[in-house]
Amino acid sequence: MNILIIDDEQDIRKSLSNFLTKLGHTIVCVGDGMDGLSKFHSHDFQLVITDIRMPGMDGLEFLRRIKIVERSPVNIIVITGHGDMDNTIKALKYGAFDYLLKPINVRELAITIERSTEYTALRNNYAHLKKEFNEQVDIKTRAIHGEAEQLRAAYLEEIGVDGLCVYSEAMRQVVSQAEKYSTDRSIPILLEGESGTGKELVARYIHHYGQEKSIIPFVAINCGAVSQELFEGELFGHDPGAYTGATTKGRIGKLEAANGGTIFLDEIGEMPLSLQVKLLRVLEEKKFYRVGGITEVSVDIRIICATNKDIGHEVAKKRFRLDLFYRINMGRIQIPPLRERRDDILPLALRFIRRAYTRRGKKFSRFVLAAENFLISFHWPGNVRQLKNIMEHVALMGLLDTIDIHDLSLLINSSDYANGNTPKGRPVLGQNDFELPEDKLDLENLNRWIIKTAFQKNEGNQTRTAQYLGISRRVLQGRLKKMNLL
Repeated sequence: MNILIIDDEQDIRKSLSNFLTKLGHTIVCVGDGMDGLSKFHSHDFQLVITDIRMPGMDGLEFLRRIKIVERSPVNIIVITGHGDMDNTIKALKYGAFDYLLKPINVRELAITIERSTEYTALRNNYAHLKKEFNEQVDIKTRAIHGEAEQLRAAYLEEIGVDGLCVYSEAMRQVVSQAEKYSTDRSIPILLEGESGTGKELVARYIHHYGQEKSIIPFVAINCGAVSQELFEGELFGHDPGAYTGATTKGRIGKLEAANGGTIFLDEIGEMPLSLQVKLLRVLEEKKFYRVGGITEVSVDIRIICATNKDIGHEVAKKRFRLDLFYRINMGRIQIPPLRERRDDILPLALRFIRRAYTRRGKKFSRFVLAAENFLISFHWPGNVRQLKNIMEHVALMGLLDTIDIHDLSLLINSSDYANGNTPKGRPVLGQNDFELPEDKLDLENLNRWIIKTAFQKNEGNQTRTAQYLGISRRVLQGRLKKMNLL
């Protein structure tokens, strides 16, 4: 073992060095703390033996620098006199391993060095075991996290929240609002947006965000899909024999079924006026009566409403109660249409089509650039729902792993064109409001597509195609030959 001895008395240095050398150790001796500090930094020592009282830098200062400032793990044994116990206690507080009283008993010194060696071995073994333990914990933790992520993904897919993908700043703001509102279940939330923008998906995200329990009900009801005659019983339930056709045992309604969780009232603007005042009471008191019932039912529910209408306009037209509008409007989230968050289009299209291809045992590679530009520039009047349906059709009809623009245009034609008319909002080349892609445009590819489409539109007639495109027949023939269409 390499040992550094620091003492201003030469006789002590010599005697300690001779004794420890006989024990098989390698010894370096210096006469003061400053030299000791220099030697310590230039050699690899496993033990330091230092006197406390020395001229210049004393043993306490040396100890402070090594153990407190530099936090070195090396063991340090201090040498002290009988009347210097205050400094000895201070040295132990600084981190000294042990102390020896003058005159030094060599047998005691040998025992102390042996204990120091054992302590160092135990410390190193502990550090090794701790490192191995942490590595194993890290490996197991990553494995558990991986399994947890798989389970979480499966769970989100099962409850229908896995489709909430955020790629644009507009949707990041929507998700941020949803997370903020989700923390207080007493706040009614109104989701506004066009049909197909994903209002129910956001409602489910609010319900499940930060939720530790998995068995909390989420009950959805479409206010526009239930007849006015049946709506009250559907929402509030009924007691036995409450009306003609009612069950003999009675039935709980959607509000009661959602107790402890969330009820999602989709298309709230379609709710009959006669029921709006009853819903207002539920919002304010969390109590209601079943149809034909005399016993008050209490519920603890979060209420999330959604609409694709302008509720303010409905209030002005006396088709929606103003007091209910104020009540459901406490937490308001506006979900922008897909055309206003074009950063979402390509990532969503890729996500939808890859999943659709995988379900059918096929592999999807990519959209060609023209197809990407087409997707980005299209108006998407049906929003995310329309985009998903188109990708499902592409996966169903597509025989190749690469999708070109004609694959998309034909499908969009079949889904959005009626009686030969252009669907509302679809961009048309030549119109002033035609929108260019954000990043770049492959003009040559677009020209080829325009010529090919015009040629097909005119049933292969070169003269009509040239007139349609406003170019000479000779120029058209040259382009068609390059495209191997002649």
